[in-house]
Amino acid sequence: MKTLHLVAALSLTACGTTVAPLPDAAVAADAVDASPEAAADAAGLCVPDRARWNDAVRARVVTHCATCHGATPAFGAPYALLDYDALVAGPAGLRRVDAMAQQLAMGAMPPPGTPAPPDAVANEIAQWASCGARAAAPATRPQSTRPWVRAPERAPAGLAAWDLRADRYPVAPDVSDRYQCFTFTVPGDGPRFIRRMEMLFDRREVIHHIVLLRDAARTAPSAPFECNSMPEGSQYLYAWAPGQDAFEFPDGGGLRMTPGERYVLQLHYNNGARAPGVVDSSGVRLYHGPPTGTEYGMVAIGPLGFSLPARSVTSAASGCTFREPTRLYAGGPHMHVLGSSFLQQVVRAGGAREDLIGIERWDFNYQFSYDLGGTLIAPGDRIETRCTWNNTTPRTVSNGPRTSDEMCFNFAYVTPPAPALYCDEPLRAPGEVPYTPGRCAPPASSTDLPTVTGRMVVTAAPAPTGGAIPDGRWTLAGITWHIDTATTSFGAIDVNETAIVGRGQVWTEAGRIVADLANRLSLELASGVRFDRDIPISTAGTYTGTEGTRAFTQTCPGGGASQVMVSLDGDRLTLGFDPTSFAGITVTPRYVFQRAP
Repeated sequence: MKTLHLVAALSLTACGTTVAPLPDAAVAADAVDASPEAAADAAGLCVPDRARWNDAVRARVVTHCATCHGATPAFGAPYALLDYDALVAGPAGLRRVDAMAQQLAMGAMPPPGTPAPPDAVANEIAQWASCGARAAAPATRPQSTRPWVRAPERAPAGLAAWDLRADRYPVAPDVSDRYQCFTFTVPGDGPRFIRRMEMLFDRREVIHHIVLLRDAARTAPSAPFECNSMPEGSQYLYAWAPGQDAFEFPDGGGLRMTPGERYVLQLHYNNGARAPGVVDSSGVRLYHGPPTGTEYGMVAIGPLGFSLPARSVTSAASGCTFREPTRLYAGGPHMHVLGSSFLQQVVRAGGAREDLIGIERWDFNYQFSYDLGGTLIAPGDRIETRCTWNNTTPRTVSNGPRTSDEMCFNFAYVTPPAPALYCDEPLRAPGEVPYTPGRCAPPASSTDLPTVTGRMVVTAAPAPTGGAIPDGRWTLAGITWHIDTATTSFGAIDVNETAIVGRGQVWTEAGRIVADLANRLSLELASGVRFDRDIPISTAGTYTGTEGTRAFTQTCPGGGASQVMVSLDGDRLTLGFDPTSFAGITVTPRYVFQRAP
């Protein structure tokens, strides 16, 4: 999985940015019409409506402002914004409510690097605070429906600390975009709970962001290494960027840490000042204690296996059904550079739908841990995740670990821990495989095709026998995916419960093959977690010869050289294409087609 490039665009991080006082004329001459709920005294002073504050506006301020401007101001905030009488106290232009309206109208609050409330919410607060005279400036940065997770300023007393640091890494003057990783093995002779994670700075001027990962699949090198991507099968634990703070689990809970586990520390270095002689030992401090109290785990919730056609706006979605009561403490939505919006909703077992977290105007540089409020997911409830991308590139972009690939996950801290690292299920009924002819299929291709159920087996694929392929049309009759191992980086596959369902057809004529299929993989893990993904195939090309393995020159959807495996047995044609690898296993698919009358 691609690293979380947690980069705040600006270094302004304090919630309590200095607020300039309003001029005496608090209401502009070109003000919009005052709201009917607002009032003005004899001198024309705006008196925001108390009833509307109590009914609606205060709740908006609590959600989007109280992290800093709460009953006890924090993170540099100069005062609270929760008491109506305190807001309206003071001379005109210098009241807290006047500053609130001004800062929202200027787009100065929340500060850059902090999630902005939705435009409608910001505008509602600004209109109320100014008696309709001011509107909030439209936001240009990402807007989240959830606030950041904020940790206490100091770690709890009595906890041990384990520091994971870069080992005096030299950051040369010409380093502008270096991702450097360091691997650590958990010490000790028994499990511990990580209670808090916080940043350790050495040479702050060259640190762009930092990520801590669990090397669950043990694929990371032991020696320091350059790491533009996260090691395959790794699990995100903590990330810092300018504007972020420490991360602490609530109520004395923690994340299990077991001796012998491996963690990877990734630092993104940028020596923008070209300073000479920089040697850095920044890192992360883990505060830990005995494995008592509430245990949390991390699960990545969202779709896998999608692809984004060139120059198009595309969405992908999936579900995650919970089998036992689960609470969601925090989440880190994650996409790459083509993302435009992220939405996650809870669909209750009875059908009611609730927003969990949404982010509009997605920006790769704004990726944080958001407070999910301890949302309770009951057995049978489903979380639905939908990502939307604007692929402006001239190529198809697929799900994958590189920045040039894409992702759609919410890396969520949950309790009790989930049984697997990922949760990805179909939104439609199992076994349903819609078929629409792909881009390489002939015009007016038939859609009246049988549904075929196949299987996954841990065996080598049989050698193709070859044969001269007659011209004709063939319909899908069988599917077998051969895998070299059932052990993957995200868990063991239960091959008996895993199924592949498909519909498709093939056309053959004069040394040319056109194959067009709709596949749905329902992959069951031994843990009981299921991944379901559509895997369409639409390709066309030419081949020569009658042997079992033939060179295949692709002509649709684009040029390319590969191989096609052919076995002919009367009216049954078996085709196989190049093996593919994912999550540490190699898949060699075979498709059997029956000649159509």
